[in-house]
Amino acid sequence: MADVYDRWHKSHPKSDDEECSEHKSRTRRLVPTKDHGTGKRWQVRYRDLNGHQRKENFEIKARAEARAASVETELQRGTFVDPNAGKVTLATYAEQWLQAATAGMGTVDLYEGVVRNHIKPHLGGRQLRSISQPSLIQAWLKKLQDADLEASTISWVHSILTAILDSAVEDGLIVKNPCKASTVKLPKRPKKKIVPWSVERVHAVIAGLPERFRAGGKLTFGCGLRQGEVFGIAVEDIDFKRRLLHVNRQVKLVRSSMVFALPKGERLRSIPLPDELAKVLKEHVKEFPPKRVALPWRVPDGEERTYRLLFTTDEGKAYHRSVFNQYDWKAALATAGVIPPREKGSPRYAAAPDDGMHALRHAYASVLLDAGESIKALSEYLGHSDPGFTLRTYTHLMPQSEARTRQAIDAAFVPPPTEGTPDQGREQVCPHCALAA
Repeated sequence: MADVYDRWHKSHPKSDDEECSEHKSRTRRLVPTKDHGTGKRWQVRYRDLNGHQRKENFEIKARAEARAASVETELQRGTFVDPNAGKVTLATYAEQWLQAATAGMGTVDLYEGVVRNHIKPHLGGRQLRSISQPSLIQAWLKKLQDADLEASTISWVHSILTAILDSAVEDGLIVKNPCKASTVKLPKRPKKKIVPWSVERVHAVIAGLPERFRAGGKLTFGCGLRQGEVFGIAVEDIDFKRRLLHVNRQVKLVRSSMVFALPKGERLRSIPLPDELAKVLKEHVKEFPPKRVALPWRVPDGEERTYRLLFTTDEGKAYHRSVFNQYDWKAALATAGVIPPREKGSPRYAAAPDDGMHALRHAYASVLLDAGESIKALSEYLGHSDPGFTLRTYTHLMPQSEARTRQAIDAAFVPPPTEGTPDQGREQVCPHCALAA
């Protein structure tokens, strides 16, 4: 219940109290209080959803009555938001949100970088209650775009702010999330179609890898693994008898430290192991026996776990993603002619953003699709949580499939052979209707 009170006059005056000399009323006798003439006259009093007493003051009675009616409705609907709660700044609330995040440490680090670099500089000093206009969010997105951020990066940054403000809504600090307004438009991301490597390029790059990791390149392509999953494969993960490869872990970087962790999305899976690949792995185990490698589990200070890794460096350590990519992988790309050779005196190779080790995974997907494998099965082998994502990513096939498409449609245009006279024993069908069907 929200009620309006006159702060300047007593609600229950005594009979001998002296009347107010400044204000008169037709309905009641006005007796001044000790606060008469100070501050705003009209006060709305109510108890919030938690039972706490709230007071809001207004100069005009009509505004106080309108606020009382609004509060009454919000309390009944359960949508009441404390007008003082939103005074906390976005920067302060974002820090609280980060501390409460339950995602993995590496993911939280990414969130923290987004907040530090793209949210705090533009919006961090504003109170939550002031971040209510969709136009403010649109202007912020424009600033990010003017700073030459890619559309995909802006979308990622926007998703983090959306999550933070969603939490603020749930906490009752703001009424609604302006990031979700229909007038907020993200810059369009250009549709970049993945062009899978040819099988010839796959073999050429794998041949350029260090001998002790050449089988690792073949395993990446032969089972469509992620790089960290290949680095984390242990000899006990290979079931030669049932011809299966079990993906149980990955080697990942968390705050620059290598750790063992579950595969992306915590999706353990088993993948068919081709016979030719099984032979390659058996030969590799003979030539390069597995090494026992100990790393923390999930976080740098996590419990140490030991596995007999199939692929290790010359020193018997797990591969470090950054070192491997910069030297071993790019050397293989240069050997295969994908990127130019390293310039004399330069410590680094040319950039290859579209030709990372993930290209072997794309090639695996394309080969299976070209062979007629189902999207559902491919999604399971790749460890995707949603077959729809697999479909959107790999709707293309290898170039050879174009010829197969032409052959299939050409065959459909050839009438099937019939016995006897074509018109005997069947209804006449319009050829145009048949094609339409």
